[in-house]
Amino acid sequence: MHKKTKILRNLFFLLGGLALGVLIYKTGVNNILDNIKQTGWWFAPIIGMWVIVYLANTCSIYIILNDGGQEAKQVGFLRLFQLIVSSFAITYITPLGMIGGEPYKVIELKRSVGIQKATSAVLLSTMMRLVSHFIFWMGSIPLLLFFVPVLSGLMEWVITLVSLISVLFLFWAFRVYTKGGVERTIRKSVGLPFMGRRARAFYRHNREKLHQMDDLIADLYRNRKKDFVLSLGLELFARFFMCVEVILIMQAIGSPVSFGQGVLIESIQSLVSNLFFFMPMQMGAREGGFVIVYGILSLPAAYGVFVSLCKRIRELFWTMVGLLLIRIKRD
Repeated sequence: MHKKTKILRNLFFLLGGLALGVLIYKTGVNNILDNIKQTGWWFAPIIGMWVIVYLANTCSIYIILNDGGQEAKQVGFLRLFQLIVSSFAITYITPLGMIGGEPYKVIELKRSVGIQKATSAVLLSTMMRLVSHFIFWMGSIPLLLFFVPVLSGLMEWVITLVSLISVLFLFWAFRVYTKGGVERTIRKSVGLPFMGRRARAFYRHNREKLHQMDDLIADLYRNRKKDFVLSLGLELFARFFMCVEVILIMQAIGSPVSFGQGVLIESIQSLVSNLFFFMPMQMGAREGGFVIVYGILSLPAAYGVFVSLCKRIRELFWTMVGLLLIRIKRD
């Protein structure tokens, strides 16, 4: 293992452990224990179902990496699964989300496939996840109209805005899929204040490598459309399968909801939470999202708080697992 990689891995582990301790303290140990007692054995499927989610995410990036080249043979599926769980743990506990988990994946993968392919694969995987998220939000709009036939003026404006942003993002994503976007992004950052000088020097010395990354990104859509569709389909499956968690939690307290309601609950709370992406664990934002959606569906707000706490306990569990997996040798 390279010394620099080992130092970065240890740093991720130490900072992650510290952040996790702070988050457990803020959530409250007594609250966690009371919630576990109330939910009971339902926590087994609530926690266990995320194995399927992580497997789908792993399959998605495995397909992206497995382009028939020799590099793909050096990254085993189990290693990728371990990396996915760890990277989500880091993303979960760091501010600005992907600033933590995505670079960690690049650092771990570059030793096997090289920096260009590692970066392009992680960017593609991230794009797949973001695109599936926007499709998920757009798909939940008809459900909102079905379950809440009469909407307020504010809600109509929100739906219109979300739809417009989603369409614009999907259009931009399609451009990235077909032409790449790394080289163009670095080139445009040259004119930005403070970082323009460094960006100019980086662009001048790495222009060929940036073109290579763009070619690798565009290759998936241009020449491997079946892999593209399968990878995106797996991310979409994972996104909709997450909604089962809300159904299980509501079942645990004897107030079952349908799958459509579960999708709507997950969609609106995730939309509100992502508006506060810069906060670790979206502390407070998620609870607000649940209160909003439960109010829209005329369900007791207390149920929303309970579901939010259950999800946090599950996230804490998988975060601890992910941080421990960082310490497992993968060479």
